[in-house]
Amino acid sequence: MDEKLRILKMVEDGTITAEQGAELMAAMNTETPPREPVLKRNSYDKKMFRIIVDSVSGDKVNVQFPVGAIKKILKVTGKLPIPEKDLEGVDLSSMMDAVSECLDDEIEGDFVSVAAADGTTVRVFVD
Repeated sequence: MDEKLRILKMVEDGTITAEQGAELMAAMNTETPPREPVLKRNSYDKKMFRIIVDSVSGDKVNVQFPVGAIKKILKVTGKLPIPEKDLEGVDLSSMMDAVSECLDDEIEGDFVSVAAADGTTVRVFVD
């Protein structure tokens, strides 16, 4: 606001013409707005990573974490935060590799779906 007042004062004093003052004010209004701060985490990292296990023996597991947290857990431990007994018969190494790749590629929706021979189902997804 101070700049506009200075321009008006310059017009009043005769330092610049009214047309020049108008041009200066128009230029002030067309300046690019300040940039928004860059977020440290992208929106994908805020989405929820979910694992649902329904075992034939009646065990039910429902795990959910923000994607950013799961990425850190996988980086540190190399595995997902669920009991391995609930994934009996599942190739965990392949599953962890698939999960890591999907998270790196920011895949949404289902990316691991297992129906084991004993009737146990596993669903891993991001929403």
